[in-house]
This record gives sequence, C-alpha cells and structure tokens, in this order.
Amino acid sequence: MFFGLLFFLNSCIPSTTYTSSVGGCPKIFKSGERLLMGEATGISPNQSYRLYQQFADEVKEAGLVPYYAVEQEMDLRMHGIKPGMAADSSSLSAMQRLGYSYFIKVQVGNTASGTGYNSVSAAEQRELQAGYGTQAEEASKASVTFELYATGSRQRIYTLAATTRMEGVTLPNRDTENGYRGSKSANLSSVTQAIDMAFKKGVKKVLQECR
Repeated sequence: MFFGLLFFLNSCIPSTTYTSSVGGCPKIFKSGERLLMGEATGISPNQSYRLYQQFADEVKEAGLVPYYAVEQEMDLRMHGIKPGMAADSSSLSAMQRLGYSYFIKVQVGNTASGTGYNSVSAAEQRELQAGYGTQAEEASKASVTFELYATGSRQRIYTLAATTRMEGVTLPNRDTENGYRGSKSANLSSVTQAIDMAFKKGVKKVLQECR
C-alpha cells in the first residue's frame, strides 16, 4: 500500500514526439568537427547554460567538439558575429573561418504546467463521461526546436522539433455512485523537467540522424 502510494505521488508518464525536415538530415557529422550552440531562446540564461551542459556531454560522446556561443561571445563579436544574428550568411561564413563546422540554434516554446493534484467525484465522473464537462489539463509539456546550419554552405540543413508531455497518474478512489467511480490524479512533474527531457531527446535525435 505504501509503495503504491509512493509511486502514485512521484510518477508521471512521459512521451516525446518529433517533427523534422522532409527527407531527414544528411549524414554529415565527422569525428572532431566543432559544433557551436547558440543561447537558447524562450528560457532564462541560466536554464540555457544548463541545457548546454547536457548538449556538451552528448556531443562529446558522439565524437564531436561542443562550444557555447555565450562563452565565445567576445571572440565572435570581434569577428562581426552579433547575438541574435548568428544564423545569417555573413555570420556563418565568419564561424567557418573560426573553425566551427556547424551552428545549432535552439528555441524553447509551447510550455505548460501540469495541475498537480486533482480529484474527481463519482458524480463529476458521470457528467464527464456524459459529455457535460471537460477534464482539466494534467500534462506538463514543452517543445524544443533545433535548427542546424552548415557554416560551409551557409545554409540551414536540418530542423527538428521535440515535444515532451509528462502526464499525471490517475487512480480510482472509494467514491461510487450509480456504477460510476471517482478518481484522484497527481502530476508532480514540472515545465523544467519537460524542457530537459525534450532537449536531451532532441539532441540525441539530431546526432543520430546527422551522423
């Protein structure tokens, strides 16, 4: 009983879906190439740096060399690359001269927080099933979009969006009425967790598709 309650209070059901460019990513990554990640938009600078740390681990494991635009900002500015304009043709050309093979732009959006705890009585359950009401959204979710640019061709070559939903866990309770049974739901996940999962899975997918 105790362990079942613990599972109920601490669990969520995550799922991640992907949307990518038609035709997929060309198999372009070669060992030792340098991949520059820009500061993620849609989240705080601290959150972006935390995502970069995840990015660096995955990229190193794939045999590539990761760099973070924020850490390289002074050098980038000295070569005419301005924040927020890093995907234009002249900036990509300058990146190539600096030794970066690829630039990856990251955008976070479509976020929502789960409702935490939710209780539905047997009478409310009957109304829901009869179509007289709608159940509250109980998923934490986030989408992370990755745009990959080749500095040599100065073009965007691949786009991938990873969307993660973290559903709550629902169990029946003791409230019954005319064959209907109430329920209790819990979702202790957060938007931050959904962003982290979408980002991590998205990075893995990009590396898998482009290697």
